[in-house]
Amino acid sequence: MEIEAAQSSNSTPNFKLFNRLNLHEFKDKYVITAVDSPYQGFSVDRFHGQIEPLNGDGVLGTPVKISTIYGVAGTIRLVSGAYILLITSYKELGAYLGFPIFRVQSMKFVACNKAVKRLTPQEKKDDAYHRNLLKVVEATPGLYYSYDTDVTLNFQRRFGLAKERMSKPIWKQADPRYVWNRYLLEELIESKLDLVYFP
Repeated sequence: MEIEAAQSSNSTPNFKLFNRLNLHEFKDKYVITAVDSPYQGFSVDRFHGQIEPLNGDGVLGTPVKISTIYGVAGTIRLVSGAYILLITSYKELGAYLGFPIFRVQSMKFVACNKAVKRLTPQEKKDDAYHRNLLKVVEATPGLYYSYDTDVTLNFQRRFGLAKERMSKPIWKQADPRYVWNRYLLEELIESKLDLVYFP
């Protein structure tokens, strides 16, 4: 993984997330790539939700649809299978320590499962209930983030941290008490996809 140098006042390169991603929709998978680096990203199997890093392969084949997204907030597995939470629009609000801060304007859960047909009636009922909860998450206002810096630490705490910490992925810098999507990030963290998702 690369670290893009976003020079801070102390000249230590900061970790920077990709701020624009392409969602390539195929019949059998989704492929998410960075607009600025199309060989970096991952694919998700639409039948089982299996996540695979691209490993420099890029997008092979012709997708049914390509759309721009602005981040991946995580994944979740329900009875029927996996879902990916995508940031579909945002608004820049200001800056913190010279880095732009954004508010999520809209999010969308994308289903990566075909198991719904094999569920029992009770499982279908439970799954419908949980999918309604996902709609609540999609509509949650007031989620803030930055592609360039951790927004969970106050200035005093940040000042006391080692300079080397700022070059680590943003989820490693963050105070877990304020990471609303920590559980949703676990599968992406395990897949080592640090440049495409954020706390």
